[in-house]
Amino acid sequence: TVRQWISALVIPGIAFLASQGFGGRTFALVLIGFVVVAVLAAVWGFLRWRATTYGVSGGAFHLRQGVIQKTERTIPLEHVQSVDTVQGIIQRVFGVVEVRVETAGGGGDAPDASLPALGIEDAEALRREIQGSAGAGPRAVTETGEEVEGGPAVIRALSTRDLLVAGATSGQIGVALSVIAVGSQVFDDIFSNGFAERIIESLAPRSVTAALLLVLVVGLFAWLLAIAGTVLSYARFTLSRDGEFLYIRRGLLEKREATIPLARIQAVKVVEGVLRQPFGLAMVRVESAGYGQDAGVSTTLFPLLPREEAQDLLRRAAPEFAVEPPLEKLPRRAFRRYVFRAVLPVLFLIPTLAAVSILALDFIPGAFLALLLLAPAVFLGWLRYRDAGWALDGGRLVVRSRMLARTTAVAPRRRLQSRSVLRSPLQRRLDLATLRAQLASGGGGVAVEVVDLGSETASALLERLGPRTADPVTET
Repeated sequence: TVRQWISALVIPGIAFLASQGFGGRTFALVLIGFVVVAVLAAVWGFLRWRATTYGVSGGAFHLRQGVIQKTERTIPLEHVQSVDTVQGIIQRVFGVVEVRVETAGGGGDAPDASLPALGIEDAEALRREIQGSAGAGPRAVTETGEEVEGGPAVIRALSTRDLLVAGATSGQIGVALSVIAVGSQVFDDIFSNGFAERIIESLAPRSVTAALLLVLVVGLFAWLLAIAGTVLSYARFTLSRDGEFLYIRRGLLEKREATIPLARIQAVKVVEGVLRQPFGLAMVRVESAGYGQDAGVSTTLFPLLPREEAQDLLRRAAPEFAVEPPLEKLPRRAFRRYVFRAVLPVLFLIPTLAAVSILALDFIPGAFLALLLLAPAVFLGWLRYRDAGWALDGGRLVVRSRMLARTTAVAPRRRLQSRSVLRSPLQRRLDLATLRAQLASGGGGVAVEVVDLGSETASALLERLGPRTADPVTET
């Protein structure tokens, strides 16, 4: 509690010092304020600790919290998705972990129930009580990933080399650029306009070469930031299995342990990022069931491995999803629609770029440079058409598609919640249709679809996937 309250005051405190000057009196006032807040936070943390009780009884997990307003949460054990633990730096110092109880409808940023500081042995006892002896957790695996006798069997561990490659090919540069943009906004809010203007003037490029160099430096920094984020998140990544549970351990500064019940996995996706596909690398993700009207959870089963080894991983971790049959291709008349969908955003973008080029830059030839985007768009449409395909093997629907990354999804027929065929007016002209299958992951769950199948093929596949009474065909 002290850490949380003090962290919330750091930026306002720096802003106050910057606005009032870094004098001794101002610094003393800020320091006194921090001390007062720390004392109040410590008292409040003590009261929260005394007011928190938990237990498992009557087939449910009970958690009672609250100093002023008492709240009690009761979660039936059959609705528990997982009992995960997180151990940050401060928690590691005190030898405790945070226990997060997620229900089958979880997946939000906040857990359904949380105990922020529980002893490691108490956390394991709670996990066993909620999930049974099969859910004893991956504490029997050492820091180096070695299996301890009697513990979960280690399926695969991420090496340091693969960790760095995962960061370099993660495609998270856009996220890193967003972090840089937010950081620059915070910088602008803290310091005066005059100080910020002097910094910008000193760094502003004075030539095209300098501008390109600045863009290169910012891009390189964002790329390194993306690698660092991947390292912090996926360091020491270990996938283990014990009975009907999969366990994932990961994290460098903040150690996380997650539980995935095999019975709740609805689909598996093998994702080949645009930077990873040339090297034959992929990520494996699982879609887990939701409950009631809540959406399911999408979890990284393994962050990076050779694409050809994905099936071996699934055979050991989740054999029901280990299938890779030859895929049926789409009809040739669907090619034009794939290209059209890829080119359409560029057609809308060209007039905008032309207007900016002429009005803002007064550079008429620059308007025609936008046409250069058409060739990559056509190529992307061709790639999407070439990679699209489907198969039905042993009651399992396999669908491959591409946006930028190429994704192969495997969903057992018995996990499908609904199936439908959709035909737009343009599709009807070409005798095409879209098959969509919704996974049994609650309202708003994940759907897999095959776009621009032949109409007869889509209807036949709908019959094979659906119950004896076929789902309706939707005209759009």
